[in-house]
Amino acid sequence: MKKYQIITCLLALYAIFMTFYFGLDLLKEGQNLRFWITLIAEITVITLAYFALKKRDYYRDQRKKEMRDL
Repeated sequence: MKKYQIITCLLALYAIFMTFYFGLDLLKEGQNLRFWITLIAEITVITLAYFALKKRDYYRDQRKKEMRDL
């Protein structure tokens, strides 16, 4: 597994834990909109982090390859 995949998986596990820990209380209190907005925001941030870290690793690998070729 690459570094960006591990970090994204850890963020996803954290989001799942927080959803069950706090999200169920929000749903019980009738704050459905707040629950869904928070969940969508977490998914968006994790997705953006995945692609940003993947791109960073790609550029890092390209730079290492260029340094080797010199």
